[in-house]
Amino acid sequence: MKTNYLIVLIALTLTSCFYNDDNVIPFVPPTSLFEPTTMLRSDFEASITVQEAKPITETGKIYVIGQYVFINEPYQGFHIVNNVDPTNPIVEKYLVTPGATDLIFKNDSFYINQAVDLVALKFNSSFDGVIETQRVQNIFPQLLSPDGFFPNTPQDEIVINWIQN
Repeated sequence: MKTNYLIVLIALTLTSCFYNDDNVIPFVPPTSLFEPTTMLRSDFEASITVQEAKPITETGKIYVIGQYVFINEPYQGFHIVNNVDPTNPIVEKYLVTPGATDLIFKNDSFYINQAVDLVALKFNSSFDGVIETQRVQNIFPQLLSPDGFFPNTPQDEIVINWIQN
């Protein structure tokens, strides 16, 4: 019986730690340290392009396909490097793919995870453009912030990256 009184006394003592002077529990909603970078769905679907080479600033996954090396710039695109001479690799093109972090090749097509969509692509014959052969929308979940928060964005916007505040 004394044990029960002791437990109740400890519980009541500890609960006082959660109250302020007004006996109201202060509520501070958690907030992310990051802001989402978004695109309208229509702009997002038209955003995959091939551009001239640009400097590599941040690297993600690296893929070797024949004589080419694809270096991911996380959530931005892929650097396409001609590696026919490994002692002198040449960055030839940059594939802009907002929100993409991964790619896989199969036969003459390649597939990317472009934020929430899975996209099938082919290079055109001159290797200066891509043709989107299929897009499966919303197959992947919305991109969470690095600290685990869900984005609060309108229905027609896609989160392609998170930037620290």
